[in-house]
Amino acid sequence: MRRRKEEYEMYSSFRNKKKENMRKVLLSICLVLLAAHVQAAHKVFHMVVAADGSGDFTSVQAAIDAVPDNNLNQCLIFIKAGTYQEHVFIPQDKGRLSIIGEGRDVVFITDNQKSGGPEAVPVDKGATVVVHASDVTFQGISFVNSYGVQAEDGPQALALYAKGDRIALDHCAILSYQDTYRTSESDNGRNYVCNSLILGAVDFIYGSGNAWFENCTIKINRKSGGWIVAPKHRDTTRWGYVFNNCTLTADGNPAETSILLGRPWHHQPQTVFLNTRAEITIPAEGWCPHMNGLPKVFAEYNTTNANGTPLELSKRINRYYRFDEKGDTIWCTAKQILSAQEAARYTIEAVMEGDDHWNPQQLFEPAKHPIGYVTINGRKVAVNQYGCFSRENRKEK
Repeated sequence: MRRRKEEYEMYSSFRNKKKENMRKVLLSICLVLLAAHVQAAHKVFHMVVAADGSGDFTSVQAAIDAVPDNNLNQCLIFIKAGTYQEHVFIPQDKGRLSIIGEGRDVVFITDNQKSGGPEAVPVDKGATVVVHASDVTFQGISFVNSYGVQAEDGPQALALYAKGDRIALDHCAILSYQDTYRTSESDNGRNYVCNSLILGAVDFIYGSGNAWFENCTIKINRKSGGWIVAPKHRDTTRWGYVFNNCTLTADGNPAETSILLGRPWHHQPQTVFLNTRAEITIPAEGWCPHMNGLPKVFAEYNTTNANGTPLELSKRINRYYRFDEKGDTIWCTAKQILSAQEAARYTIEAVMEGDDHWNPQQLFEPAKHPIGYVTINGRKVAVNQYGCFSRENRKEK
């Protein structure tokens, strides 16, 4: 009996030690996996910019400069909450960037240069952020020209100059007064802007290329006498500017603010406003008939007031003129009202895909298959391969 008891005690001791060893092994595995998850989350972004010194860089430009030239893979840069007083220049060889801010209400890139008047500097140096590269994505950032915002006066003071191709913005703000946002310089360069705020009063969305504005707020900071767009598209530009499901508004009582939709800066500009909610007042003529260009199309479809009532468009102008080098007047006629069939031609796919089938919408899809997670202000946020936050987890005002 004693021998059996000793054998049982030896077996029990062995079994308990085996269980203990197994628990230690399992615990070690769990710790390794947890560490790997934390490390993976830490490395979701290649660089972190933080004004308080808690990141890899304290300025946005320093992070841009650290990106390898002619980078072949998407580089993810995260910007923590803060105000970054600097001019940011992204050269042509620094493409394939996703620059993700903690939110447009807490991340501000700001400068105060003017590109007009006696103190003018070239646009490439005057705009707060200048993008010569292609394949650059921004999210959750405010681009500010503080001169324009504070003075609420001219001359030209750019917040963003998106010169490259395939440039996309989501949940951003572009803020100034005159010439706030200049689009691509090439005839068919593409800008895609969604869920964003653009502030200005005079020609504050202008330039070339094809640009699609989806679900944006266009905010006017002048009571009267301004123009929203001033495009200079050439005849070879396929689509020009398309505003879809956008809201035109202003502080206070928006109906007391009056602004024309645009004027033709140069060449043969094209702009259409689709499904626009006009909380401000658009004068009956709608557009300015004269600058330096002759528009191919300056038109609307389904414009409503703040209550959703369709606006009367019958008095919109369709005749434009400019003066040639001899001083002679040259006239043109441009489409001013689109039919439902004509409006249906304008789709994101048609306007944005180009010859390379670019699909900017995929850049901002919810992160259903995230590459990792980060914690921002106590919130667990999913991130996809473009650095995009899961919309369900993002805080927006």
